[in-house]
Amino acid sequence: MSDIDDAVRQLWPQYERVLQDVIRIPSLLGDETRAQQCLAEVAEKAGLDVDLWEVDPAWLRDDPDHAPVDGGERPRPNLTAVLPGTGGGRSLAVSGHIDVVPIAPIHRWQHDPWGGEIVDGRMYGRGTLDMKGGLVAGLCAVHAVSQAYGALPGDVVFESVIEEECSGNGTLAARRHGPRVDAAVIPEVSGEDVQIANLGVLWFEVTVTGRSAYVGLAGASVNAIEVATEVIAGLKSLPDELNDTFDHPAYREHRRPLTLNVGTIAGGDWPSNVPLECKVGFRMSFPVDWTAAQAQELITRRLDAISAAHPWLRREPARLRWHGFRAKGFHIDTAEPIVELVRSHVADVTGAPARFSPMLGTADARHFAAHGIPAVYFGPAGGGMHAPDEWVELASVARVARVLARTIVGWCS
Repeated sequence: MSDIDDAVRQLWPQYERVLQDVIRIPSLLGDETRAQQCLAEVAEKAGLDVDLWEVDPAWLRDDPDHAPVDGGERPRPNLTAVLPGTGGGRSLAVSGHIDVVPIAPIHRWQHDPWGGEIVDGRMYGRGTLDMKGGLVAGLCAVHAVSQAYGALPGDVVFESVIEEECSGNGTLAARRHGPRVDAAVIPEVSGEDVQIANLGVLWFEVTVTGRSAYVGLAGASVNAIEVATEVIAGLKSLPDELNDTFDHPAYREHRRPLTLNVGTIAGGDWPSNVPLECKVGFRMSFPVDWTAAQAQELITRRLDAISAAHPWLRREPARLRWHGFRAKGFHIDTAEPIVELVRSHVADVTGAPARFSPMLGTADARHFAAHGIPAVYFGPAGGGMHAPDEWVELASVARVARVLARTIVGWCS
């Protein structure tokens, strides 16, 4: 494998600059196009067959795995770039997402979130770790295969998709669009672990309505924000209920892996007005083997119980809205050939046995599994994921590129 390692080493300085370029292009939900165009240009220069195609939400609405999300109503592009094979080999997708989470509050950042600043071997910026570092490592790996071999017997497919951070609709669309592949490696945030599972995740919003009165009239009004805090308190014990019965082999080293997050809250318009409405956005993880419908039923039952026990909510029940993630969990057996292949090349590149671990959030492997395509996660190390001063270790990104390149050669030859 010295030839493919040499190709990655030769290309890496160029791809470090590519990573910096793509970090400097904000790619928040609804604004992914420029970053996709940047990667498409790089893929075209690498000699790949490039298809930058629009993901139309209307095309996905009839799919049971489609998850409508606020801000994702307009078509935006996915990128599919193919290194065609010579025939007779297995095909492999290296697939990742271009979208990133918001940066606020900006004053908590010490480094420019869109700067791609490099300090002591770390690159800082939103998306460096989650997951433009892994995405660029994947494109570097495919380019290295093209440079070292021209083509392999099997097709190599590089994918950069939208909406992983809120719905998974980009990868859902990619599976419908094609091409069909025999396996996939997703260079998500894994700290160079080989990750073989992820939890299910739901987003939901609860709206509470109050009753108006002048703030000086004690007891005459019902404050929607105050009632919403009681709803939050009633929902916060849901993960305890789930964790008490959750038993999955991949998660046995994690004591309480299932969580509920209060992610957004909006209510009121004036300190001297009684807020008449409060909306709270939640994210909850659920067991790997549950369906999203099971998790929705659990949340609905709990909210109904909270309303039934509350004097105001019995009259004005809280309203529940599902938006964004309805993502079921994922698990792949460590004996699967693609997992074994990645594991072996991690050991070869790092000189240490590969670590297996589960993901504590969600990602897009479920959409490959739904089509009978084995998929595994392997990506770089860093810190600050979904937080200020997110960073990726550049040496780790380069190692991931080597592992991915070796995996491509081993699978597609």
